[in-house]
Amino acid sequence: MIWFVGAGCYHPDMLTIGAKKLLEQADCVLYDHLVNLEFLEYTKEECECICVGKRGHHPSFLQEDILTLLVEKDQEYSQVVRLKGGDPFLFARGSEEMRYVLEHGCDCQYVPGISSAIGALGYAGIPVTQRHTATGFIVHTMHYQDGKDHLNYDAIAHEKNTQIFFMGSHKIKYLVQKCLEHGMHPDTSIAVGSHLSYPNQKVICSTLKEMSQQDVSRCSAPLLIVIGEVVKEQALLNNASRLTCYSRQVLFCSVDMTPWPIDDLLLKKGIFTHTRQVAQPVYEYEKTWTPEKYEVLVFSSRHAVKGFFKALREERIDIRSLSQKFYCIGQKTKEQLEEKGVFCQQVFSCYKDLIEQINETEKICYIKAEDVETKLPSFSCYKMAEMKFDLPAQPLDAIAVTCPQALKILDKKGIDKNIPVFCFGHKSREMAERLGFSSIHVCPSSKEGIVHEIVSYFEG
Repeated sequence: MIWFVGAGCYHPDMLTIGAKKLLEQADCVLYDHLVNLEFLEYTKEECECICVGKRGHHPSFLQEDILTLLVEKDQEYSQVVRLKGGDPFLFARGSEEMRYVLEHGCDCQYVPGISSAIGALGYAGIPVTQRHTATGFIVHTMHYQDGKDHLNYDAIAHEKNTQIFFMGSHKIKYLVQKCLEHGMHPDTSIAVGSHLSYPNQKVICSTLKEMSQQDVSRCSAPLLIVIGEVVKEQALLNNASRLTCYSRQVLFCSVDMTPWPIDDLLLKKGIFTHTRQVAQPVYEYEKTWTPEKYEVLVFSSRHAVKGFFKALREERIDIRSLSQKFYCIGQKTKEQLEEKGVFCQQVFSCYKDLIEQINETEKICYIKAEDVETKLPSFSCYKMAEMKFDLPAQPLDAIAVTCPQALKILDKKGIDKNIPVFCFGHKSREMAERLGFSSIHVCPSSKEGIVHEIVSYFEG
């Protein structure tokens, strides 16, 4: 089955629920150049992702090769997603590709996407229709397969409704000239929108006579041109201008599947989020360890709790036979212990807090990950295995991590050390300093605390 899926207009929250479901199920994804690459993070690790995008004035995939590849991948895989920017049926050749695969015996379905002609323009503050001003809209393309200009400029010049032009990044002033030559009023409103709904979106609002004098060199594809009275609404209705952190980009790193509380950061604050699971726990323990000789067991993390109980189970030790005191670091660790029916006598905010407050006469065992350093007697019951991932292609404004291991993995990836890093705990701060990060922010000991600190940092 081949699914022809619209990826919307880049903005992560404009991807449909159906598109996300299909990406999660896909065995193979053939995606266009303008698709937000973060959407590929929804795919399975074993999913084959192939860029088949075409770019003007750049080397590109041939359309014939895309058609052949679609049929080949349909024969190879159960679920193939053809992921297209915007909507597959609006200047995206979705119908051509569907016709071809149907004629070659493939089953396929169409899944709509939010077109930039409506979604991206609206997000940038330009409604395509408005009572008393524009009761309809027309969408044109400025690129034809034969390379000729097929636009009817006389009809365009006398049209009262909103007109939207795709694929005109090198033809802005040519369009203005043609509209003026065919009698369109020089004071007619026009807007040029570049990378709309992206972090680096730009909008130039003007009139025809003034646009011919504007420097439009900074406006690059993907680009839309809009002519009509609705352009005058842009300054008031622009969504990005009301978001306190718009265009900020943050990498949130995890070493487990526990989600960061960031679902509404983009909608409510304008922060573009990038999540990466950089490692995963592997539960292995020291076979010679005997808990009986210690008076206090200190759990360093939720994974330490899970590894400890796995060790008890494999060694056939009943938790009820243990008479030690139980301490832990962090609220989440406490909650994990309570799920096992174990209640702590003391909860410390961080390792440093533990070291400062413990009674030195007590025989303490620190339950931890294999590569975590400690001066206390310890029991290692898990280790963090690095996972395959790529850093975001976009420049980052902040990094969020929960442990020293994540920082070491990012260091191996060559992360820019000038990016502010937000972490919690004495160990993470020490690791960030050792690796040479120049801006380190220690937060309350929870993912919620880190997110709150990042928002506060951006808002000043």
